Amino acid sequence: MHEKLPPLFTLQAFEAASRLGSFSRAAEELSLTPGAISRQIRQLEDWSALTLFKRNGPKVSLTDDGAALLARLAGPLSALHQAIYPPDDATQKTLHISTLASIAKEWLLPRLDSFAQAHPHIRLIIDTDYSLVRAAPRVAMLAIRHGTRQSTDQICEILFNDRLVALTSPALAATLGSDARLWPASAMLQHLSLDAGSWQTAAGMAADFSPQGQAYNDADVLLEAAELSQGIALGRLSIAWRRLQAGSLVLASDVVCATPRDNLLIMREDSADLPEMRVFTDWLREQARLWQREVDAFDQRHPVL
Repeated sequence: MHEKLPPLFTLQAFEAASRLGSFSRAAEELSLTPGAISRQIRQLEDWSALTLFKRNGPKVSLTDDGAALLARLAGPLSALHQAIYPPDDATQKTLHISTLASIAKEWLLPRLDSFAQAHPHIRLIIDTDYSLVRAAPRVAMLAIRHGTRQSTDQICEILFNDRLVALTSPALAATLGSDARLWPASAMLQHLSLDAGSWQTAAGMAADFSPQGQAYNDADVLLEAAELSQGIALGRLSIAWRRLQAGSLVLASDVVCATPRDNLLIMREDSADLPEMRVFTDWLREQARLWQREVDAFDQRHPVL
């Protein structure tokens, strides 16, 4: 009795050649050469002391011993495949979404009910964090981020563009006026990771202007402070939209700029075709398309500088 099993890859080569009836077709499926498949089969025949195939030119067929071995291997190989790639179960899927709290609260959640109603068998786990967690292979996980598109081995596509606007409460807007050049530095709230230079330049503010108001690392908390009349905030239109529609925030200035960063959809290539991923990303892109209509209408009223 052998103490060791033959390599798993040798068994995979045998299974593919048996199923396809050809070493060449097995080689193509496994991204090898026909010679490599032939060597794997010879090793398995030496290992088992059995003749597994009858050769007839380019075609091969199983001997009785080969057929018996294939029958014994069918169950174990299937179990290994299912262990690595669990079978689809339409009754319950789980999809992980990594994003920023501001995007989740102000852009994603208001739209999410339509997805939940259409796909009740997909359970969403939304993880809000500033760090971008790298997904494991073939895990149903994607990220929605606000940043710059970088060279990566992951799929990274622009989900939707955005606008940079100055926002405050109606009361403070009436007090300070709409000319940003006259705003005191103490009235300007600061987002710790936002590049405000393009907006300040477009508004005609001094090159050395530096906000001196309260500083925040979260875009949604920043807007909360502006809503409470604690200052003027530069923020993204997508995050401020609901407050603008409700009237709790107003544009403090008519100056509108394109954001230097984009709202990105990020996912691994080996996960993108999972059924739950395809369903959600199709829905997400449609939501982004509908949002773009709102942005286009906004641009008509407030031209981008």
